[in-house]
Amino acid sequence: MPTIEEQYLLKHPTSKETYVNATEVFPDGVTHDNRFLMPFPIVATHANGSRKWDVDGNEYVDYVMGHGALLLGHGHPDVVNAVTEKMAQGTHLGANTKDELEWGRLVQQLIPSA
Repeated sequence: MPTIEEQYLLKHPTSKETYVNATEVFPDGVTHDNRFLMPFPIVATHANGSRKWDVDGNEYVDYVMGHGALLLGHGHPDVVNAVTEKMAQGTHLGANTKDELEWGRLVQQLIPSA
């Protein structure tokens, strides 16, 4: 019976190849220390809800979820709609906005000393 590492190597040949290439570009082949795994990290292609997939077609439950930033999951329809609506108004206005004032007031409500 193959070892756990041998099974991992068999299931992730494209992730391994991509990681080898990434070591020529990034320190340790990753852009965030949390992504570094031995013998090499997976390379994700897409995600939806609580799941993500790698370049080799393997499916995972994403327990990290953007370190808590994705509590509603990947691609939640309400979040996608809200972001799409805002993006249509401009991606970097380079000016003050009423939205930032509203956001600032919400931060002050959460953190009165802010």
